[in-house]
Amino acid sequence: MKIIFLSLVIFYSNIFAEEFPQIFGCFCEGGLISGRLIDKNQIVKIDSKKITVTADGDFIFAFGRKYKDSVIISINNVKKKFNVRDKKYKKEIISGLPKRKVEPNKVDLEKIKKDSIKIKKSKKIDDPKRLFNKQFVKPVDGRISGVYGSQRILNSKPRSTHKGIDIAAPIGTKILSPSSGRITLVDDMFFTGKTIILDHGMGLISIFAHLENVNVNVGDFVNTGQVIGSVGMTGRATGPHLHWGVYLEEISVDPMVLLEFSLYN
Repeated sequence: MKIIFLSLVIFYSNIFAEEFPQIFGCFCEGGLISGRLIDKNQIVKIDSKKITVTADGDFIFAFGRKYKDSVIISINNVKKKFNVRDKKYKKEIISGLPKRKVEPNKVDLEKIKKDSIKIKKSKKIDDPKRLFNKQFVKPVDGRISGVYGSQRILNSKPRSTHKGIDIAAPIGTKILSPSSGRITLVDDMFFTGKTIILDHGMGLISIFAHLENVNVNVGDFVNTGQVIGSVGMTGRATGPHLHWGVYLEEISVDPMVLLEFSLYN
């Protein structure tokens, strides 16, 4: 009986395996994965959490800065286990910042609170469809001066981990949209200075910070490679650079993953 039962399991597993979609992206900390269902009515669960599926059958998932060593993806209860690669994170020491940018006063804290509310509101204005392209492009031609996930020490004071990458470039250098999407926020903020938020659809957004100039308005649809602004050093910055952050809802994503991996065929 055990042999017969095992044979049936293998038989049905092989049938369902043909229906399991190809998964794109990076199975790594800071990574993002995506797929398209063969049948858009199938139910997707990742580590037992039900995942939103678009009308076209697309789904995405982000691991965040820290994740366990494996993940189980279930499509209509057919399960597959994938290993999740861990990352070693650096410690970055930054000195020379104005004291108020590290230790804000009461007025500054009110501004920071209002900025936070605006960002959270903007993150909720997401298009349910997939707007992003299969491969992102580097938004600025420059040196990577800050990496994702690093523990930051600002003026000798430990602060939150870095949720993006920094690209050093001269003031005025053009910033290109790394993928298509719609502008949901343009503002001047305490920490991030002149800031743009770009909605790529499905809850995936890009944040561009410390700009000198902004070339877009809220509501604009931009295509990959379109100029959206220029590099500056507004907000909390010691030199001219672009901070590029990516989030899937509230989970941070390493932008380098989007440059290195395709998200669909």
